[in-house]
Amino acid sequence: MAGGHMNAVERDGDTVRRVGGAWTPTVHRYLRYLARGGVDWAPQPLGFDGERETLSFIDGLVPAYPLPEWVWADAALEQGARMLRQLHDASIGFPLDDAVWQSPSKVPVEVVCHNDFSPHNLAFREGAIIGAIDFDMCSPGPRIWDLAYYATRMVPLTSEPPDGAPAGAEVRRRIDLLLDAYGRDAGSVPLTADAVVQLAIRRLYELADFSREKADELGKPELRDHATEYERDAVHLSRVGV
Repeated sequence: MAGGHMNAVERDGDTVRRVGGAWTPTVHRYLRYLARGGVDWAPQPLGFDGERETLSFIDGLVPAYPLPEWVWADAALEQGARMLRQLHDASIGFPLDDAVWQSPSKVPVEVVCHNDFSPHNLAFREGAIIGAIDFDMCSPGPRIWDLAYYATRMVPLTSEPPDGAPAGAEVRRRIDLLLDAYGRDAGSVPLTADAVVQLAIRRLYELADFSREKADELGKPELRDHATEYERDAVHLSRVGV
């Protein structure tokens, strides 16, 4: 198993072990809450081994960058959007009183957001999504916060589209496809293509700040290059739109 860009991750048979934090007990309670709400495609918490958490292993292919062309299929985009809707709906009612989160909460609080729902955290099998991983950045926020980030990665919303990725007029069509699959009736914030793009800009700037912070904290200077890319994409969206 490859991965662990922000954390030390090891596979042990049908389990995954990774370094936890103060937020990990909250995330474990949340994952159990999701399972009781019918989400059977997220990792299940299996306890702790010292400072490391143990989770169930999802046996699928998690694509690495540069993403393979099959990731850009409309069917994958729509399936991911439906799964994100299920994830959000299943989080309603989760108790927040004693919760500890690694990521800051956002307003308005509608659901618990994954905060990194994107191809590099989705497990595929034969082109279909079978699960999602890396819930440790989750926190309360509006549905569109997750949708905007999912769009940046899966539509995609970039200044320089990757090889084989949709571009031009396809971009707005795919945002609309994403929102139709998710369901535009959800939440208190209007789910429109323009609203997704505007929030994606702010999401990219926040991700750039976060990447620079982690570059210093983790001693990974390559994250500064990522931050530059995120800001370039944000500037492009601000100037050109979709």
